[in-house]
Amino acid sequence: MNNQYPIGQYEVPTNISNSDVSRWIADITSFPDQLKSILQNISDDQLSNQYREGSWDVRTLVHHMADSHLYGYQRTKLILTEDNPPVSTYKENEWVFLEDSKNDIEDSIQLITGVHNRWASILVNLSEPDLNRTMQHPDNGIVPLKQMLSLYAWHGKHHLEHIKIALS
Repeated sequence: MNNQYPIGQYEVPTNISNSDVSRWIADITSFPDQLKSILQNISDDQLSNQYREGSWDVRTLVHHMADSHLYGYQRTKLILTEDNPPVSTYKENEWVFLEDSKNDIEDSIQLITGVHNRWASILVNLSEPDLNRTMQHPDNGIVPLKQMLSLYAWHGKHHLEHIKIALS
Protein backbone atom coordinates (compact mmCIF):
# COMPACT_ATOMS: atom_id res chain seq x y z
CA MET A 1 0.00 0.00 0.00
CA ASN A 2 1.20 3.51 -0.82
CA ASN A 3 0.85 5.42 2.46
CA GLN A 4 1.35 8.76 0.75
CA TYR A 5 -1.61 8.17 -1.59
CA PRO A 6 -3.54 5.28 -0.03
CA ILE A 7 -6.57 5.79 -2.28
CA GLY A 8 -4.48 6.81 -5.30
CA GLN A 9 -3.47 10.26 -6.49
CA TYR A 10 -6.19 12.69 -7.47
CA GLU A 11 -7.07 12.53 -11.13
CA VAL A 12 -9.04 15.29 -12.81
CA PRO A 13 -12.26 13.65 -13.98
CA THR A 14 -13.47 13.83 -17.57
CA ASN A 15 -17.03 13.25 -18.77
CA ILE A 16 -18.57 13.99 -15.37
CA SER A 17 -21.99 12.35 -14.94
CA ASN A 18 -24.85 13.39 -12.66
CA SER A 19 -24.19 10.25 -10.59
CA ASP A 20 -20.54 11.31 -10.16
CA VAL A 21 -21.66 14.70 -8.85
CA SER A 22 -24.24 13.10 -6.54
CA ARG A 23 -21.60 10.75 -5.14
CA TRP A 24 -19.16 13.62 -4.53
CA ILE A 25 -21.83 15.70 -2.80
CA ALA A 26 -22.69 12.69 -0.61
CA ASP A 27 -18.98 12.28 0.23
CA ILE A 28 -18.67 15.94 1.21
CA THR A 29 -21.92 15.78 3.20
CA SER A 30 -20.94 12.65 5.15
CA PHE A 31 -17.33 13.67 5.76
CA PRO A 32 -17.78 15.18 9.28
CA ASP A 33 -19.55 12.06 10.57
CA GLN A 34 -16.88 9.81 9.10
CA LEU A 35 -14.15 11.91 10.70
CA LYS A 36 -15.88 11.92 14.10
CA SER A 37 -16.35 8.15 13.92
CA ILE A 38 -12.66 7.55 13.28
CA LEU A 39 -11.60 9.95 16.04
CA GLN A 40 -14.20 9.09 18.70
CA ASN A 41 -11.91 7.17 21.07
CA ILE A 42 -8.57 8.70 20.16
CA SER A 43 -6.05 9.40 22.93
CA ASP A 44 -3.82 12.44 23.20
CA ASP A 45 -0.82 10.24 22.43
CA GLN A 46 -2.43 8.97 19.22
CA LEU A 47 -2.78 12.55 17.94
CA SER A 48 0.98 12.47 17.39
CA ASN A 49 0.85 9.30 15.26
CA GLN A 50 1.99 9.65 11.66
CA TYR A 51 0.81 7.62 8.67
CA ARG A 52 4.41 7.36 7.40
CA GLU A 53 7.77 8.62 8.60
CA GLY A 54 8.07 12.37 8.19
CA SER A 55 4.36 12.85 7.46
CA TRP A 56 1.88 15.08 9.23
CA ASP A 57 0.47 13.63 12.43
CA VAL A 58 -3.23 13.08 13.13
CA ARG A 59 -3.62 16.47 14.86
CA THR A 60 -2.10 18.28 11.89
CA LEU A 61 -4.27 16.35 9.43
CA VAL A 62 -7.46 17.34 11.27
CA HIS A 63 -6.50 21.02 11.36
CA HIS A 64 -5.40 20.87 7.70
CA MET A 65 -8.76 19.43 6.63
CA ALA A 66 -10.56 22.26 8.42
CA ASP A 67 -8.39 24.82 6.62
CA SER A 68 -8.73 23.16 3.24
CA HIS A 69 -12.45 22.47 3.35
CA LEU A 70 -13.19 25.99 4.56
CA TYR A 71 -11.41 27.08 1.39
CA GLY A 72 -13.57 24.71 -0.69
CA TYR A 73 -16.74 26.11 0.85
CA GLN A 74 -15.58 29.66 0.19
CA ARG A 75 -14.67 28.82 -3.40
CA THR A 76 -18.13 27.30 -3.91
CA LYS A 77 -19.78 30.52 -2.76
CA LEU A 78 -17.49 32.63 -4.96
CA ILE A 79 -18.22 30.47 -8.02
CA LEU A 80 -21.96 30.74 -7.44
CA THR A 81 -22.00 34.50 -6.89
CA GLU A 82 -19.33 35.82 -9.25
CA ASP A 83 -18.51 35.33 -12.92
CA ASN A 84 -15.46 33.02 -13.14
CA PRO A 85 -13.86 34.49 -9.99
CA PRO A 86 -10.10 34.32 -9.56
CA VAL A 87 -9.19 32.20 -6.54
CA SER A 88 -5.93 32.02 -4.69
CA THR A 89 -3.94 29.10 -3.46
CA TYR A 90 -2.46 28.88 0.01
CA LYS A 91 0.76 27.50 1.41
CA GLU A 92 -0.65 24.52 3.31
CA ASN A 93 2.81 23.36 4.40
CA GLU A 94 3.34 26.73 6.08
CA TRP A 95 -0.17 27.03 7.52
CA VAL A 96 0.41 23.89 9.61
CA PHE A 97 3.15 25.70 11.55
CA LEU A 98 0.93 28.57 12.67
CA GLU A 99 -0.05 28.64 16.32
CA ASP A 100 -3.63 27.44 15.77
CA SER A 101 -2.31 24.09 14.58
CA LYS A 102 -1.62 23.30 18.25
CA ASN A 103 -5.27 23.81 19.22
CA ASP A 104 -7.45 20.99 20.45
CA ILE A 105 -8.73 19.03 17.43
CA GLU A 106 -12.27 19.64 18.67
CA ASP A 107 -11.94 23.22 17.37
CA SER A 108 -11.36 21.89 13.86
CA ILE A 109 -13.98 19.16 14.17
CA GLN A 110 -16.56 21.81 15.06
CA LEU A 111 -15.38 23.99 12.18
CA ILE A 112 -15.54 21.06 9.74
CA THR A 113 -19.01 20.12 10.95
CA GLY A 114 -20.38 23.64 10.59
CA VAL A 115 -18.73 24.29 7.23
CA HIS A 116 -19.84 20.95 5.78
CA ASN A 117 -23.42 21.42 7.04
CA ARG A 118 -23.60 24.81 5.34
CA TRP A 119 -21.75 23.56 2.23
CA ALA A 120 -24.11 20.58 1.89
CA SER A 121 -27.13 22.90 2.07
CA ILE A 122 -25.82 24.67 -1.00
CA LEU A 123 -24.62 21.60 -2.87
CA VAL A 124 -27.81 19.55 -2.69
CA ASN A 125 -29.74 22.41 -4.30
CA LEU A 126 -27.46 23.08 -7.28
CA SER A 127 -28.77 23.10 -10.83
CA GLU A 128 -26.85 21.89 -13.86
CA PRO A 129 -25.99 25.50 -14.82
CA ASP A 130 -24.71 26.07 -11.27
CA LEU A 131 -22.49 23.00 -11.47
CA ASN A 132 -21.02 24.28 -14.74
CA ARG A 133 -20.09 27.68 -13.29
CA THR A 134 -16.34 28.15 -13.07
CA MET A 135 -13.47 29.67 -11.15
CA GLN A 136 -10.10 30.85 -12.43
CA HIS A 137 -7.40 28.90 -10.59
CA PRO A 138 -3.83 30.26 -10.82
CA ASP A 139 -2.33 26.81 -11.49
CA ASN A 140 -5.19 24.87 -13.10
CA GLY A 141 -6.91 27.51 -15.24
CA ILE A 142 -10.68 27.46 -15.58
CA VAL A 143 -12.21 24.89 -13.22
CA PRO A 144 -15.94 24.08 -13.18
CA LEU A 145 -17.62 23.74 -9.80
CA LYS A 146 -18.51 20.10 -10.45
CA GLN A 147 -14.84 19.31 -11.09
CA MET A 148 -13.82 21.12 -7.91
CA LEU A 149 -16.29 18.98 -5.95
CA SER A 150 -14.45 15.87 -7.12
CA LEU A 151 -11.24 17.21 -5.62
CA TYR A 152 -12.74 17.94 -2.19
CA ALA A 153 -14.53 14.57 -2.09
CA TRP A 154 -11.21 12.89 -2.90
CA HIS A 155 -9.33 15.09 -0.41
CA GLY A 156 -11.55 14.08 2.48
CA LYS A 157 -11.25 10.36 1.71
CA HIS A 158 -7.50 10.72 1.16
CA HIS A 159 -6.88 12.16 4.61
CA LEU A 160 -9.40 9.89 6.36
CA GLU A 161 -7.29 6.99 5.10
CA HIS A 162 -4.16 8.69 6.40
CA ILE A 163 -5.71 8.92 9.84
CA LYS A 164 -6.82 5.28 9.73
CA ILE A 165 -3.27 4.23 8.82
CA ALA A 166 -1.78 6.39 11.58
CA LEU A 167 -4.13 4.87 14.14
CA SER A 168 -3.67 1.25 13.07
